[in-house]
Amino acid sequence: MGAAIARQQSGGDPVYFSRPGVALVTWNPDLRAVCLEPQARANTSDAQAVLDSMIRALRAHHGSRWLLDGRKMKAAKRADQDWITKSWLPRAAAAGLKLAAIVEPTSHTARVPDNGIDLRFFSTVEKAAEWLTSPRLVD
Repeated sequence: MGAAIARQQSGGDPVYFSRPGVALVTWNPDLRAVCLEPQARANTSDAQAVLDSMIRALRAHHGSRWLLDGRKMKAAKRADQDWITKSWLPRAAAAGLKLAAIVEPTSHTARVPDNGIDLRFFSTVEKAAEWLTSPRLVD
């Protein structure tokens, strides 16, 4: 997300979490999405702080979209995955999250059935952003 993040910050868009070597969470008004750029595998408390900052951003902007640039992301620990599934995803859905675009090397589609979040995987940030802003999607 590098260039998109730099553009966001220079434009004065809100930063909800910023810790070098951990992650950057911002709000992108053009996409109407919270953007997450993980920089390494975070310890459990950092991972929870990052994800909770995303919920704050969603609430602050009445958002429903999330763009994750996962190209640098490491696999989460099993305990963190469980926390995300059991605690964070339901809270994110309650905060309004409906669409999640995740940038990874390969493209495929997944659905998070228990929370109603449409989760898609993309090979580039541009493709993810295009999907998030598609007129066919409802906020």
